[in-house]
Formats: sequence, structure tokens, C-alpha cells
Amino acid sequence: MAVYRHFESKEDLLRAVGEGAFAAFQQRIFGLPEAPIETWLRSVSREYAQFALDDPGQFEACFVLRTHAERIYPQDFRAGKSPVISLIAKKLEEAQASGQLGSGDALELAMLFWAQIHGLVMLHRSGRFSLNRNEFLALCDRAGRLITGGLIQPPAPRAHTSKKRVGRRLR
Repeated sequence: MAVYRHFESKEDLLRAVGEGAFAAFQQRIFGLPEAPIETWLRSVSREYAQFALDDPGQFEACFVLRTHAERIYPQDFRAGKSPVISLIAKKLEEAQASGQLGSGDALELAMLFWAQIHGLVMLHRSGRFSLNRNEFLALCDRAGRLITGGLIQPPAPRAHTSKKRVGRRLR
């Protein structure tokens, strides 16, 4: 077969396909503009859903097929082998350090965030939703708002300096 002139085995071919697909996905995420953490996370979730819709073959090579390029949780992620999840975890850690997010394992939070949107995408791909593209993306946007709303820590209340009221007591 002509394909084996370039690859020694089926595994090598699948790994190359997987690595190429991950590179395409990474480019999309790394191309997102800087934004406050909540906005940026929502952009990531939308971009993930659009990647699945726009390029289903690449999406499958990244997140469905065994290509020998996939990353295994937790060891590969803790070792930084997933640039996208590492970026999400880094941004979550920065938000935690600045008080925008509560404490927690940033890598685990990144994985849980990804898993929520991935679940919606897989349900859509398997025909479980009768939504058109725009309706599905709107659903993903609502899910992204819900997820990020659960992660974001509201600002601490400002100290209130009030003067004691002097008045009569009612009997």
C-alpha cells in the first residue's frame, strides 16, 4: 500500500493523524483573544463545539478515535502533554491567585470544564438533539455560562462603615 511508504505501520499513521488534528485544535484555542477568565472560558467552550461541527474528521481524530496521540488523564496532563488543557489550567490558576476563582485543583477543574462541553458535543453528534447548528451553539453557550458561573467567585463584599443610629426604642 502506498500509505506505508510514508508510515511504517497503521499505528504510526494513526498517530500522525491524531497529532495533526491536535495541532489544528490547539491553533484554534491559542488563537483566541485575551479576555477576562469567564469570557475566555466561554470562548473556549464555543470554539470546541465549533471545531466538532466544522471539522468532524479532525475532531474524531482528537477526541474519539484511538490514534496513539491521545493524552491519558491524569499522568499525561500533569506532565503538560496537552497544551490546551495546560493553558486552561494555567488561566484557572491565575484566576485563583487573583481571587476570581475559589480554590481547587486547576487541572481537575479544567478537565471537568472540558468534559461538560464534550458531553454535549457527543450527544449532538450521536443524534440525541434535534437542534440546528445555531441552536446547538446557543445551548453550548448557555452551558458555558452555567459552568463558568459555578467556577467564578463573586467579589468579596466591601466593608461597610456605617455610623450607629441613635434613636428611641419601641416598647
